[in-house]
Amino acid sequence: MNYYETLYIVHSALEAGRLKDIVLTVESFLKENGGEVVATEVWGKKKLGYFIDKQKYGTYILLQFKSDGTKNNNFNVEMEHNLSILAYMTVRIEEDAIREQTEDLDTQIAGREAKTSRFRRDEEKSKETSPEETASKVEEIPAEEVVTEGPPVEVEESKEEIITEDDAPAEAEVAEEKVEE
Repeated sequence: MNYYETLYIVHSALEAGRLKDIVLTVESFLKENGGEVVATEVWGKKKLGYFIDKQKYGTYILLQFKSDGTKNNNFNVEMEHNLSILAYMTVRIEEDAIREQTEDLDTQIAGREAKTSRFRRDEEKSKETSPEETASKVEEIPAEEVVTEGPPVEVEESKEEIITEDDAPAEAEVAEEKVEE
């Protein structure tokens, strides 16, 4: 027997009950095709690297199983025909790469949804932060504590005169006199 894992992405709009049905359906596909489920992990809803079927988010699920490999192609065809599954990939793994399943499926689904909603809530709070609040959180480092590499650099002060509005008319008159000469 060989060990395999399938990572598949389920449509993110599905509710918890429907998500569980899809996971159980995939596991039944596997059993029908001679596989034995070793571990299932629900990774939760994540942003996709690119759009898949016009979807920006998907729920990731990792399924590890034992199989002789002869009917894996039938399993992949079943995955391909399931409209709720956006994408999937099955690879062969070594026995020592098998993960230990610590939580049952219901706990995983409920826990991932709670973390996702908490993450979304925290993300919304961070967007509400005003620029003044952000600036107040930035600490100013005293000049003595700033570390620079290399020898100290001397800064020359500029010797250019700054012309103010009061000086501007006088400068204009001097320029006109030079032009007339």
